[in-house]
Amino acid sequence: MAEDMTVLAIFVDVRGFTKWSEANEVFINLDSFVEGFFNVLRRRFRFPEFQLKPLGDGALLVRQIPDDLSSKDVTRLLGRALNVIGQVEKDFARHCTEFSGRVGHAADLSLGWGIVRGKVIKVGEDWAGHNLNKCSRLCNEARPFGIVVDRDDFPELPPEGKSLIKQVRRLRGVGDVPVWVSAEIASQFIPRERLREEPEVHVAGTCVNEGSNGELNLIFARRSSERRLFPGKLEGCGGQLRHSESFTDGVRRHFRLELGIDVEVLQDFHTLYEIREPNEPLIPGLRFLCKQIDSREPASANHSEIIRVSEKQFRDMSASDFVGDLKHEVISLLDRYKATDHNLRR
Repeated sequence: MAEDMTVLAIFVDVRGFTKWSEANEVFINLDSFVEGFFNVLRRRFRFPEFQLKPLGDGALLVRQIPDDLSSKDVTRLLGRALNVIGQVEKDFARHCTEFSGRVGHAADLSLGWGIVRGKVIKVGEDWAGHNLNKCSRLCNEARPFGIVVDRDDFPELPPEGKSLIKQVRRLRGVGDVPVWVSAEIASQFIPRERLREEPEVHVAGTCVNEGSNGELNLIFARRSSERRLFPGKLEGCGGQLRHSESFTDGVRRHFRLELGIDVEVLQDFHTLYEIREPNEPLIPGLRFLCKQIDSREPASANHSEIIRVSEKQFRDMSASDFVGDLKHEVISLLDRYKATDHNLRR
């Protein structure tokens, strides 16, 4: 007979497991590694307070809780869960070290976590429901490793979670979910379609350098044809500004994460822009001219190509090749720049 109940649900998954497990030394000892991992979970998330359901190289942990917890009790509940997760992380690291020494193959693995609170349906010894689906998806967002917590379920952070960062993640089949994420997750590049800061403000930069012949050249990245917004269009580099982040720090961060290069932001040369989409709020942004200050070749796994063009080639290109009004905005910045005595040479 089905029974509904309120629970604390935690999904955990071993990051890097699939590729790692293909090694011969690992494969023949895989059962002992996985069982050791589950033993760590059982030891820290004690039965019968928590019930554990193994799921391949991951697990679902469920604890029934009262329906009418106070806000303070909800915060304490999250604090206790984070404390146990910290203990599991240490035990898991020791387990990986022991396994590596025993079988002679490195086990550089980490854990990803998703945490929610809410109603589920229990049928026999199994659970089902929307909250478990969301919990699984939050765990999947915990990359390269770390913790993702549903912020609607846990609006206040306990002392154990003060390092978590506020975000809004767009989950397929679920929609926008306010979350707390650990720093290693927040530092990853996430396309705007899947991440929303609060409030949403954008920054962008167009990289322009002076060649040996004195002619200016510019760097643009072509968006993948699979992107929902502006597929196949050329853009500079940028995205959402983080909470309490300066405009210039945001631009430098995006160039490092997206294109793998370091830039100097030319603060005097900027212009406002807007992102307008049907049935979406207007998003303001600030675009800067930048110059590359290292010798690395820009590259991006999130774009189909990176191109360098001379200023003349750029001015001859169609405005429709670029995202929004980018071409006209950059021309305006270039004209202002060339009217000064600034020098782009390093």
